[in-house]
Amino acid sequence: MTLPNYFYGGPPKAGSSWIYSLLATHPQVFVPDGKYVQFFTDFYDRGLEWYAGCYEDAGPEHIARCDLTTDYLFVPEAAERLAKHIPDARIFFSLRNPAERDWSAYQHLLRTGQAHGPLETEADSAHRLLSSCSAYSDAIERAWRLFGRENTHILWFDDIRSEPQVAADSLYEFLGVEKRPIRQEDSGAKNVARAARNTRLNGVLKQGAIALRAAGLSKVLGKLKNSAMIDKVLFSADRVPKLRDRPEAQAFLAKRHAAEIDRLETLLSRDLSDWRAHP
Repeated sequence: MTLPNYFYGGPPKAGSSWIYSLLATHPQVFVPDGKYVQFFTDFYDRGLEWYAGCYEDAGPEHIARCDLTTDYLFVPEAAERLAKHIPDARIFFSLRNPAERDWSAYQHLLRTGQAHGPLETEADSAHRLLSSCSAYSDAIERAWRLFGRENTHILWFDDIRSEPQVAADSLYEFLGVEKRPIRQEDSGAKNVARAARNTRLNGVLKQGAIALRAAGLSKVLGKLKNSAMIDKVLFSADRVPKLRDRPEAQAFLAKRHAAEIDRLETLLSRDLSDWRAHP
């Protein structure tokens, strides 16, 4: 039975799409089509054989077999399941200013119909993408306890933006694969979200993607995402428009994450004073 040996432990909206595109093109790395597997959170009842089926195409040349699901370490039950079945798993994180990450997550949830109210109302009641995935220190300490500090690795979203090759090399080294130059088009963390030609389609497309994953059709989803025809028919060439920053929302997020930033700064011995400024 072939199972993954490396896991993304970080949150969404922190460079995970950039990491996926980086690893999907590396000949020594295997990642399933469709990016997310979500076994230990959403599909655990399907059993390990189903999970192994997501990696059946991995060959001996694939030194690193990665599961890039973005919330295993933020959901205690999922993390415990992972440790039970793959106790020697190695975990890597990508961390982004939590206020900046939450603002990006909130916009995504609005676009896809998973949130409807103001940020201050949705922060603790919407999808866990917003409500719990900025508790970085909890997730990191959970990884250290279950898998060992020596088996975890931290990437920083700001480094992906400013020094993408250095960030890539750091990840390659952790995965034990050959370092290779990244493509020019992958030279930094970008907003990869696309806008549907009809804005009402955004929520429908998201729900369709969720349904395909639930049906065990992640490979089909991956092919659809990479289809030039689908892209041309459904999506605009323009990027998804961003909401204008609201000072009151930014003040809310800064206050919401002040204690977490302090805790993380101590935990990782890193100066995070830039995160206390406007995200």
